[in-house]
Amino acid sequence: MMKAEEAGDTNMEEDNLQSFPGFGTFSGAGTPAAGPSFQGTSDLSNDEVLARIMSRMDMFDARLNGMETMIFDQFQSIEIMHGSHDSRIDIMQGQYQGIASQLQIVIQLLQPPRPPPPED
Repeated sequence: MMKAEEAGDTNMEEDNLQSFPGFGTFSGAGTPAAGPSFQGTSDLSNDEVLARIMSRMDMFDARLNGMETMIFDQFQSIEIMHGSHDSRIDIMQGQYQGIASQLQIVIQLLQPPRPPPPED
């Protein structure tokens, strides 16, 4: 059973190596002085490989910047809504205070008049 799992792991590693077409397969069997070597059917020079990597990094950077902009816009929209709600709450509190003052006046007017002071 252990050998079957190991074989599955090896196949998965080979699949991962093949998932980068145009770059060849990476082999860690390079000499220490020369560094790792690329083996495969690719005729790309190091400059071409670097150019492809840089191009993909640029695409990733552009997508990341787009996501950052979208997130910033969403937060800004939330802040605007929050400010709008705060403004509405302030207006409602002002209206409530005005109504409370008017009710206080109505209550005072509805109270029976005080009896006149006694005469001596």
